[in-house]
Amino acid sequence: MSQHPMNRREWLGAGAALGLGSLALAGCAVPGTQSITGVTGETPVATVAQGQLKGRRTGQVLTFMRVPYAANPYVASNRFKAPQPMPAWSGVRDASSAGPMPPQPSRAPGGGLAGAPDDLTMNIWAPANARNAPVLVWLPGGAFYRVNASETWYDGTAFAREGVVVVTVNYRVGIDGFMWVDGMPPNRGFLDQVAALQWVRQNIAAFGGDAGNVTLAGQSAGAQSVMVLMGMPSAKGLFHKAIAQSPPQNHFTPEQARRIAAATAGELKVDPTAQALAGVPMTVLITATERMVTDLRDRAKWGPIGGQPPYLPVVDGNVVTAPPLASLTRHARRDMPLLIGSTDDEARLYLVPGGTIDRIPAQAFAAAIRGAQLPENAALVYAQTRANASPGDMLAAFESDSTFRIPALRFAENRVAAGAPTWNYHFAWQSPGFGGRLGAGHVVDVPFAFNTLGSTQAGPFIGGVGHQPLADTMFGHWLRFVKTGDPGWARYELSTRPTMRFDTTSSVVSDPLSERRQLWAAKKFN
Repeated sequence: MSQHPMNRREWLGAGAALGLGSLALAGCAVPGTQSITGVTGETPVATVAQGQLKGRRTGQVLTFMRVPYAANPYVASNRFKAPQPMPAWSGVRDASSAGPMPPQPSRAPGGGLAGAPDDLTMNIWAPANARNAPVLVWLPGGAFYRVNASETWYDGTAFAREGVVVVTVNYRVGIDGFMWVDGMPPNRGFLDQVAALQWVRQNIAAFGGDAGNVTLAGQSAGAQSVMVLMGMPSAKGLFHKAIAQSPPQNHFTPEQARRIAAATAGELKVDPTAQALAGVPMTVLITATERMVTDLRDRAKWGPIGGQPPYLPVVDGNVVTAPPLASLTRHARRDMPLLIGSTDDEARLYLVPGGTIDRIPAQAFAAAIRGAQLPENAALVYAQTRANASPGDMLAAFESDSTFRIPALRFAENRVAAGAPTWNYHFAWQSPGFGGRLGAGHVVDVPFAFNTLGSTQAGPFIGGVGHQPLADTMFGHWLRFVKTGDPGWARYELSTRPTMRFDTTSSVVSDPLSERRQLWAAKKFN
């Protein structure tokens, strides 16, 4: 998320301000030295600032996986620090297969550690023989305690076939990425993202990409990252267009972050210092993360921060200078195109698969409405969400709005007020997944945007093969935006609120779900 192109001195200064000065220097390459140096049979070799990378070729698409953009942050000398330079390597580094995801809780039954310590890495898909191709940099979601840039529904092949270089980025999450650690830089996961964008700026020509035409995109926590980086002065000039799919606005004050850090250290029975935390085995840290995720669900105990993930971005005044909307107003480029939206049934992802939606009592929904201080007709409006809506259905609609849809609209309204070119969408396609009850749930739109309906991850969420004509349509609009900065429908404005509604038949509609939007009109988001 960023702004005007910077010259070399400005770019290095921005890196130094974040503790990235040495990384910025290490990432610099002499113009003209970067290239895909040759193809031996099916084996492409790319030359970047740190050395040579051996990828793989599938038809007209070249793929380079586990490409390091910064050094391993989990070794003792780098722990809890800003990302450090990736040393040069000799010979040709194998980049033909995916590496591990960053350490995080497993999604498997029983949980535990998934992933492994590794360099900070990215994956790249490039058209063969590309020159000055537009670049799409993707930040995966995962509530800031999970991330995996190698999930198959992020496969960039469809974009690469259409002339776009795609980069998917791993960054630190959880305790290592976002927990407050006194004496160490906060928001280390954001620093990683900035370092990745710096690396792209200096090296993407090696893959045929144009560093002056970068679209930064993400979903969920990745989309929030996009919006934060748009308003982050240190990310200025590193990207030129933005896509945010279902961005929340969750963040902590330093005081709130310190409270969670103290509770986490209590779980671990260590002091909340970098030295003490670095001595805890990774498996134990991940177990503590899982316990904190569960503990934060106790709203009575945690008050205003209850119900949120434990390790969120912190408005620290340095890396993140202000809450997202305020940062956008102060720092975001007014001419940066933004494509933003949400799914209609976001929260059903969290309530349907385990059957929680059927166990929601009426008083829980009523309490949510009271807590949000919505107008008196709120319960009636949410009762109309579905035929014979249960308390669980109504709570799902409420949570969809409060966590994702209304924040996305606030971001869009902010950009419109600034005169920035902004486009809004709703994803309304009702997935047959989970017995037809998932609906247009959170993340269901991702394989449609990437045109990866056949991917391993997509199947359960789209209920089988999905709807390929919708994928062709949505992917086509995303492709057009990446190439031109205009997805191909009317810009968002506040009198009629034109919104592309993606469904079996897609069309632009005015102010969809307007009654629900109006319930939140007086609600302030920072």
